[in-house]
Amino acid sequence: MNTNDAFWKRFELDLQEIKLAYLNWAVGFAIEPKPEYRHLFRWDHQECFCPINSRYGRAFTISPFGSGVRGVPRPKYQGIPRGLDETDIALIARLTDNTRSIRSAIASALETGQLDDARQMALNFYWLKLGAHELMFDRTQLEYDEYGKVRKGRWGLDESEKWRTLNGIRNRIVNVTRYGELLEDEYVSNLNRKLPGFSRNSQSTFLSSAFSWNRYGMCAFDCGPVLWSKKGFVNFSKVKERMNQIGWPYYGCPSQVLRPLYTIALNYRRPPIRRRGDPDEGYSLKSLRSRACRIYEIIDNTLETIDKERRLIKTY
Repeated sequence: MNTNDAFWKRFELDLQEIKLAYLNWAVGFAIEPKPEYRHLFRWDHQECFCPINSRYGRAFTISPFGSGVRGVPRPKYQGIPRGLDETDIALIARLTDNTRSIRSAIASALETGQLDDARQMALNFYWLKLGAHELMFDRTQLEYDEYGKVRKGRWGLDESEKWRTLNGIRNRIVNVTRYGELLEDEYVSNLNRKLPGFSRNSQSTFLSSAFSWNRYGMCAFDCGPVLWSKKGFVNFSKVKERMNQIGWPYYGCPSQVLRPLYTIALNYRRPPIRRRGDPDEGYSLKSLRSRACRIYEIIDNTLETIDKERRLIKTY
């Protein structure tokens, strides 16, 4: 498959639609985990189970769209899972097939020494999956040290960037998309080589272990945002250019990075999804269900706009 701009635009829109499909399912059909598992899904400050802003996006992971949480039994489905329809099943299959196509295209580019092409595809994938979420929802771009000096913020416990490990490659790619930096050749060259894996004493390739649309980085699927390119498809290189132009992350804000390039349809940090006065800021299952009619209306309207965007896609 040719991974041109038309392909990436469709992939971008599918990723936005799956977020809305999950939100629709969560409001209507999500069930709280059993008491013995609830701590795995709640941040320390949360009182209730939250389908949005769950711990590491695990609420999405235990939905029919996700791949499960280690140690937590998954429901067994016969036929189409409750709350999904044929459109959802087709969307899941399409995302899986197109992610496989991206992996294959990167592997082919590496085999022929086209590092720039492989780099662009890898960064496009991670930016679309996780990048905008890091900017708009997590907002951990900056922090202050003990002396009050500003520095780049941390987003995880292990942020090593060794290019000879899968963790290091993943961390470097995430930070490149967070800050608009250059992904060095050493990382690109190792995308399809067997390296120490994510689990102890394991070995795998980055493409086989870290290139899945519904594994790792699930926080982006349970707390957004929902957005898409304004004109054609915006490759990450354009986002990087915009970040560098405004002096990001030391200058500017996420909206200044994103709004010139993207239509932002749903920001989960703002109403009607977020409600500051509610327990857990309105992200709890109880709060979301109390506003179900309004949320369903937003989902339907946004899906209609996404369908219009799909019909506009040409070979850019």
